[in-house]
Amino acid sequence: MRNVAVLLSMTLVASVAHAEGVEPRNPKANTASRVYAATTLLNAADGGLISVGFSTLARMAPGARKFETLHSIKGDSLYRVATSERGEVLATWEKDPSIHYFTRDGRHVVLPQPGSPREGSNRFGVEFLGFLPNGREALVHMDGNDKSTQYDVTFRLTLDGSKPPEPVVQLVSARRLDMSTQRAVYALPKKARQGCDHRSCAPVEEVVAFVFDENGNAQRKTILNGAELSVTHAHMVWGQKDAPLILQVELQQNERVLARWRPGDAKAEVRPITRSTHGEPRFYALASGDVVETNVDYDEGLTITRHGIDGSRHVTAVPVLADPDNYDHHVHGIGVRKDGRLWMQWGDHLLFFGRNADAAPRIHNIEPLLTRHAEWAGADVYVPSQDVLWVGIDSARSRDFVRLDLADVDKRAKPFAQQKVARE
Repeated sequence: MRNVAVLLSMTLVASVAHAEGVEPRNPKANTASRVYAATTLLNAADGGLISVGFSTLARMAPGARKFETLHSIKGDSLYRVATSERGEVLATWEKDPSIHYFTRDGRHVVLPQPGSPREGSNRFGVEFLGFLPNGREALVHMDGNDKSTQYDVTFRLTLDGSKPPEPVVQLVSARRLDMSTQRAVYALPKKARQGCDHRSCAPVEEVVAFVFDENGNAQRKTILNGAELSVTHAHMVWGQKDAPLILQVELQQNERVLARWRPGDAKAEVRPITRSTHGEPRFYALASGDVVETNVDYDEGLTITRHGIDGSRHVTAVPVLADPDNYDHHVHGIGVRKDGRLWMQWGDHLLFFGRNADAAPRIHNIEPLLTRHAEWAGADVYVPSQDVLWVGIDSARSRDFVRLDLADVDKRAKPFAQQKVARE
């Protein structure tokens, strides 16, 4: 068993330092079942896997069992990565002023990053990369600030370098909520230079989406209007790839709603949701438009609420584990397997839910994966094509990822205690 909770704070301090770029001097070589010294793993669009490991960009091709290094810049940190269904990769490093393009035929093309459209900026850096569907261009989103003013610019970049980068969206004093090659979502405060961060953005003038076509042309759409709804802030609810745009929206009077929107909708559909009286809620969007909300009470256990697209609520209470050594009650990961069933990492355990939402989950203890002074990173990555879960583990020296075959783990899982179910 691990050391008692008194050591937790020491481990977390080391983990934060590690996550900010303290690269191990002699990292171990990756294997088919374990990735060493990686900040995160990313599902590649072609079904492969990308290892983002400090200075090094590595790729595991679809069906392969080991990673190949694409590029490394000593003393720098890999910052943003994008992949295409054709097996191409775009990447930037924090200090390097270039965009690196790795073609499907193995070429490494170096492109200059777009320059700032404003003079005197303190920082103007790449925050998003994405291949456009036309196969010839990419979107590059950059932001910076000029004194107290935040500005955002999305450029269209020609991959062969034949044209200079072209701005397609430019905003000032906006807070970006989401960015992809399909859409960019922003909360726009009512006043310029108004404070707007992850904690608060009140009052919000509107929430808008810029919808991109296959060539990167943008069309602006209003999702929420501050004159109609007293929005104080909005946060994206991420989840399955095909989920609609879903926002968890904070209103005045401490009220909370879910707003769902798809391109073509005149405005978002808004449904009120009850605010939890305990814990920090975590939200996950399903392709159906339903939202799974998890809350943890250290005495009662785990509450899972499914918010239906029709406004219905299905509440499941999973009782706390009767284990005096189990002090970790956080939900570290949640997702949907390729067969449509939900998985969840709750503390030291994986929960497997069946197709019947009222049935008790199956449970498997993965605590033996942890080494001494190690803790869960809360960075689990599920690979649908292989039904594999890579579980992130933080230690004082590194962040590693361990490979779990979920079909095998599911077979070894045991029935959990009966749960409480309520429908509204």
